[in-house]
Amino acid sequence: MATPDHMIQTAARDGTGRTDIDPALAQAIVDRSMAITGCNINVMDARGVIIASGDPARLGQVHDGALLVLARSSAVEIEARAVRQFGGARPGVNLPLRIGRTIVGCVGLTGAPGTLRPYAELVRMAAETMLEHARQNRTLSRDARLREELVLSLVREATTPPALARSAARLGIDLRQPRVAAIIEIRSEGPDAAALLGERHQLINLLCEPERGNLVAPLSLAEIAVLKPALTAKGAWSLDWHRERAHRLLARARAATGLDLRLALGGLVDGTDGLVRSFHTARATLDVGRRLHPARDLLFYDEMRLAVLLDAPSQDWRTQELRAPLRPLLETAGHAMLLHTLRTWLAHGMRPQPTAAALGLHRNSLDYRLRRIETICGVDLASSRDIVALYLALHLTPDMAPPEYDPPENAT
Repeated sequence: MATPDHMIQTAARDGTGRTDIDPALAQAIVDRSMAITGCNINVMDARGVIIASGDPARLGQVHDGALLVLARSSAVEIEARAVRQFGGARPGVNLPLRIGRTIVGCVGLTGAPGTLRPYAELVRMAAETMLEHARQNRTLSRDARLREELVLSLVREATTPPALARSAARLGIDLRQPRVAAIIEIRSEGPDAAALLGERHQLINLLCEPERGNLVAPLSLAEIAVLKPALTAKGAWSLDWHRERAHRLLARARAATGLDLRLALGGLVDGTDGLVRSFHTARATLDVGRRLHPARDLLFYDEMRLAVLLDAPSQDWRTQELRAPLRPLLETAGHAMLLHTLRTWLAHGMRPQPTAAALGLHRNSLDYRLRRIETICGVDLASSRDIVALYLALHLTPDMAPPEYDPPENAT
């Protein structure tokens, strides 16, 4: 039986510390049980008041049999000959309802006690199961909200509020554990918002699996913050380790949800505001990655640090100046091949032989391309200043797919 989170509520503060049964859940117990037993059933709260019944006229009445159950903490059977002793009660069996060791109310079946006794135990068992499920759902929902509040606090405030720190301790979360921030972006689009919400919920459940040790909170419909354990089992920071884990995570998430996802991992930052700054680096990495590397699904601050630190809105004159050395090349027909060559040359430490091997070129062909870059851009690739200028410009230039084939070159 489904039991929504709101179906157990804390009683008004009257000094008893009791937990009241929600009338909606009580009526669900009555309706389902009566369909099986065929007799009238009442559910009474911890004050003996009928809050659900197959006979609507009895709602709100005090049930004397329930008062006796609550006083004795045990079952009370009312025979027909004893009805006059119990005010408005009718013949039947009344049993206490417990959550754990606490009596929260009573359930009563109307009829001859000898006939109803076996049914009464089954009804009580089913009712207590529903109550316990509702309590567990409420606890899980509360804990999930506390975790989300904790994550949002950790990425926004350098100091965790004392109340959330206490909640973290109760939830078994060690705030001293080194963590790094990541943002998962849902790139899927579609008209079915309900389906998207369901897939996002499934994704969050996957991210929250206990063995991963993640702290997770949705930032918006399309973004989820994840605070990941930062260090390997050997206590070291390893980008390769995080890259492998992120790759596996996206593969599992896509298989489970069908969502098109992108993950941006921030940097590991020490200090009391470390997680706040780590989250800022993840946010900046995602923003810059969308523009410069739109086809990539994994973005790492440690690999994009320079582009992130130099980033500014495209209208900013400083960004335009940093991009200026490559402008002539970008305006030249067929520039993708030369741009790919320059990236590869710089990525291989400006060493001719590894660069030529990576490009599948003869050394003479590589030299020809590099001379063309010098001519078009008006630079000297033997000059450290010009190389740095091109290096910075490349980090602020969007990715372009490398050419599928090379045009003939005059490599001599």
